[in-house]
Amino acid sequence: MGGETLLASKWDAGVDVVRFLWVGLFSSLPAWARYTVLALFGLTVVYGFVSWLRSRSSSAPEAEGAEESDETLQRDETRVR
Repeated sequence: MGGETLLASKWDAGVDVVRFLWVGLFSSLPAWARYTVLALFGLTVVYGFVSWLRSRSSSAPEAEGAEESDETLQRDETRVR
């Protein structure tokens, strides 16, 4: 590749998303292909939202009064959240 490297900008990703949706909504593709494109986009959005929720809930601090004490657990039991 020589010494030159071309980096994509943030706008390239946005343009690609708009182009992807344009194909899914307004192209002359058969219905099954358009629905596949739209389903892939929808699944990507849902996956991103679920991933965001999981990371948000895993980093949330516990409430002050909700801490469990080690005294109530027996040695052969493990904590389950």
